[in-house]
Amino acid sequence: MARPRIKTLPLSDLKCFDTIVLELKSMPEFEDFDIGNAIVSIKQRKPVYTAKPESIETAIKNLEKYIEKNGTDKFAELTKQDMSALLGISRPTLDRWIEAEIIERGTIGFYHGIEIRTFTAISVLNSLEELRQK
Repeated sequence: MARPRIKTLPLSDLKCFDTIVLELKSMPEFEDFDIGNAIVSIKQRKPVYTAKPESIETAIKNLEKYIEKNGTDKFAELTKQDMSALLGISRPTLDRWIEAEIIERGTIGFYHGIEIRTFTAISVLNSLEELRQK
């Protein structure tokens, strides 16, 4: 995945330069700084990740086979390594799916009033089926 680009430009090129300079000069932490030569850096937005439909279909089929064979133990926690092997995807792809909230953790219980959420076969299957229906 490509790194986001960063663009820089002198603060003095902006129309609001004088306003920003006055604001920064009023802050004691910028007392020893050359505000007139300040530079603005703008980082490119990270593109939204979307999973490939064929990957989702394969993952659903694999999970259904696993659940059919092993049952749906609500409390059986899966490690990332187990889950990626089970879904038929790589670990980096699994991390992208988690970050993009394609799959979600399921609630397995409560401890002193705190909800305990983790990835289980059934919670991942539910998340993927919801995505497939959209």
